[in-house]
Amino acid sequence: MATTILPPLGLSGFEVYETEKKKDKDKDKEKNSKKSDEKEEKKNTSNSTDENVSDAEKDLQKFVAMNGEIKEIAYYDEMYENGFDEDYEGMSNNGSVSFPEVDTSRFFKGKKICLKKANDTGTPLKWDDLQVCLLGFIGEQTFSRDSVDIKLVGMSKLLDQEKHFTFTKTKRSKILKEMIEAAGLKCKIDVTGLKDDVIDYTNVSSSGSSSGSGESTGSATIDEAVEKAIEGKTSDLEKAKAIDSAFKSHVIYSYYFNCKYSSLDKAWKAAHLNCADGANVLCAMFIKGGFKAVIHHTPGKDGQGHYIVRVTVGGTTYATDNAANSGQHTTRAFGQVWGPSSGTNKGTKIPM
Repeated sequence: MATTILPPLGLSGFEVYETEKKKDKDKDKEKNSKKSDEKEEKKNTSNSTDENVSDAEKDLQKFVAMNGEIKEIAYYDEMYENGFDEDYEGMSNNGSVSFPEVDTSRFFKGKKICLKKANDTGTPLKWDDLQVCLLGFIGEQTFSRDSVDIKLVGMSKLLDQEKHFTFTKTKRSKILKEMIEAAGLKCKIDVTGLKDDVIDYTNVSSSGSSSGSGESTGSATIDEAVEKAIEGKTSDLEKAKAIDSAFKSHVIYSYYFNCKYSSLDKAWKAAHLNCADGANVLCAMFIKGGFKAVIHHTPGKDGQGHYIVRVTVGGTTYATDNAANSGQHTTRAFGQVWGPSSGTNKGTKIPM
């Protein structure tokens, strides 16, 4: 951390932190899972508005808390006024500070800060004499002719993040601790005198994107198979795997070229399907389950051509297919295919 000469001290101090940026692992994973055809599709449809939006404007559109490791501290004590308040019941705190002027390269929305104060003892104070009143982030800044008024939000702002959790047979204290720490906060859970039983918990909504409420396959029989497969499953990955398993336990691989069934219902009832008709059914099943899925054409292992389904679950794309010795069920696990795992995007249905 950089060493900074502290300013002459009054009864209040304000610290602004330079923090190390943390990579968003979920976004990186999602980005890396997209292949060239998806990038090309984005290239053709995006940037009509984003190119004209500055970084500053984007920052104002969404609060991004800079809560990484502290690398440098800037110290300020020339304030017109400052204040803070805490709501212990709601676990929230906020405050405000007014400066004659600010360094806009350091002061901006989402920047991590700390407001400190001390009582007047009548003796010269050192910075270490100040006590932390509010640790948090810059919320909003208002510039006027004579001052810059800054609204502050506490660390509880991190709890506003939307994250999905699923726990099985886990103590309540551990669930609470992991949820708080996932927001970027540190905590110590004291369960003295409280019930800390083992429970199952999920905040994944049953009306979410993977609840089975996606677009119908057009076949009541297949729709029912999807809904039955995901019943009782709590995570998206469990649901996707269950749909894949329901398909593979019903469909038997049959070797023939192209598609020969005019409807998914007829294909399902026939049950003996090649990779093309199988891909049509499986892709539709994932979509019914609420997932984004597309069919890709690949060379297969022998170079003669093969159809697979690529389904996106929680930002990660998995490949699966219908391929086996003729007359047998596909036994490959979800996420594995016969040959390459990506190829040419054919949309959600291969025509006859």
